[in-house]
Amino acid sequence: MTLPLFKKLQARLIERPVPDAVFELAPGHLSGLRVLARGRAARERFILRFNTSVLIPSFDRPNVTDASAVKAMIEAGKKALALGGGSIALLIPEPCVRIFVLTADSVPVDEDERDSFIRWRVGKQMPLMPEDLRLAYAANPGSPARKLIVATARDAVIREYEDIFQSAGLAVGTVTVPSLSLVNLIGGAAGGNGVLLNVEPDYLSFLAIMESEWTLYRQKGVSPDLAAGEKADLVVQEVENTVHFLEDKERKKVERIWVRPGAGEDGPGILARLKSSLPQPAAMVDYTAPEEWNAQEKSALAPLMGQLA
Repeated sequence: MTLPLFKKLQARLIERPVPDAVFELAPGHLSGLRVLARGRAARERFILRFNTSVLIPSFDRPNVTDASAVKAMIEAGKKALALGGGSIALLIPEPCVRIFVLTADSVPVDEDERDSFIRWRVGKQMPLMPEDLRLAYAANPGSPARKLIVATARDAVIREYEDIFQSAGLAVGTVTVPSLSLVNLIGGAAGGNGVLLNVEPDYLSFLAIMESEWTLYRQKGVSPDLAAGEKADLVVQEVENTVHFLEDKERKKVERIWVRPGAGEDGPGILARLKSSLPQPAAMVDYTAPEEWNAQEKSALAPLMGQLA
């Protein structure tokens, strides 16, 4: 269940082109993986820290406050990967994007009609829809109703990210966000009904998958200054709220929680708090990584690896 944002989805849902590298640009860090085309394996990797004020994610305002600093970091990342140029997949912060899960009795077969229909449905939830809004979507098969997940972003915001990497000699192909990439590491929710929790310094995101269908996406901003214990308490409260909403609205029991702590987050502490507070089993998002990667690298680079799954 892949949702590469802001591209024609039909071909990419069947076979995603293998990029030369995968980058993630987020407040406070830039990370990257060099990709081996054969087998989509990851080779070199890096995680570079920078001042959080350099990048301030926003849906409708410029995100990069210091383009020269970001470009310098990209050049340092290229050097770490021994990458001269090429095509990349890019992960951007989730607050730049608004994601909706819609239910439709039917979806038009014609592509233009389908695009117009989905834009109309999104407009009902976003009354002041920007003229430059980009949309990408994926639909789960079902009858009679179908679930669709729709990601939206301002063209000006996406171009800001594309242009800064282009200026460093990197052509941006796929653009996506961490949660939608992490789904590729949980096997399309083959393990049952669950909630995918992504914990970042400045937000939490929750993507629920029930009976292999997109069911709910929600995002909550948090203060990056919260102490670890306060952050864990907030995570537990928000997971409980999400579970109760799903069970009341969908009448389906949440069976598990998948957890991915972002760079610098107290993953073991959050996981321990969830295990002690909730009846649902909680486990880290897991995948096969090179032996030399430590636990912090494996967690931080998980969304990037999701682009290669």
